[in-house]
Amino acid sequence: MKFRLFLIIFLFIIHHFDARAVPLISGISSNEINVDTEFKGAQILLFGAKSDAGNIVISVRGPRKNFIVSKKENLLGVWYNGERVRFKNSYSFYSLFSTFNNGRMIEDNLNDFELGKNNIKFEISQNLSPSKMNEFRIQLVDLLENKQYFASNTKPIDFLDETLFKVMIDFPKNILLGTYVVEIYLINNGSILSYQSIPIYVNQVGLSAKISDFASNQSVIYGLLAVFIAIFVGVLTNYFFVKFIKK
Repeated sequence: MKFRLFLIIFLFIIHHFDARAVPLISGISSNEINVDTEFKGAQILLFGAKSDAGNIVISVRGPRKNFIVSKKENLLGVWYNGERVRFKNSYSFYSLFSTFNNGRMIEDNLNDFELGKNNIKFEISQNLSPSKMNEFRIQLVDLLENKQYFASNTKPIDFLDETLFKVMIDFPKNILLGTYVVEIYLINNGSILSYQSIPIYVNQVGLSAKISDFASNQSVIYGLLAVFIAIFVGVLTNYFFVKFIKK
């Protein structure tokens, strides 16, 4: 219902905007995602309209964070974590939509904008050879794809007519908190004709948010409570075991 209402409002805006002055206009159904204990993922609808010729590219990027990737080593049939690489300030979420060749991007000069997962720049904390760096980068991307943080392929953009387009942005249930950025590009002959940026705020709400705030603001008390609860549960479990099970 809210998607339909958003579409009606958006079409009204499109009908009244001056296409000659604005080559690209877009909006989203919501710029806020509230995460609680029952959160199972979210979908946000993006609509847009273009007045000039060219391809549309839409990227969704999550807040940056550090990742540690370990290389699996085998010693006498036993697998263990070997060499470790720390990736700094990497995107925690990345999804891409494009009209280039049914979703495949071919413009080499778009590398600077990190459009396409193969064009994302990764920074590490140690010096590695290019081949080993690429090996760990692939491992990190595979890990993020398995957690649904990275989309495995570039997704197509649906057009309602020659100018109106839409996409549905999916966010997994294990989404990280923070500010996500939706970027919309209108590209023609390798040049960016128009660009828009829309933030999406992912917040924690409910009881989990209160516990998180308490742990952050009263870390000492929270730590003592955690120790007390652990001891209490251990003593209680031992009591029931001795009284009812051991007999």
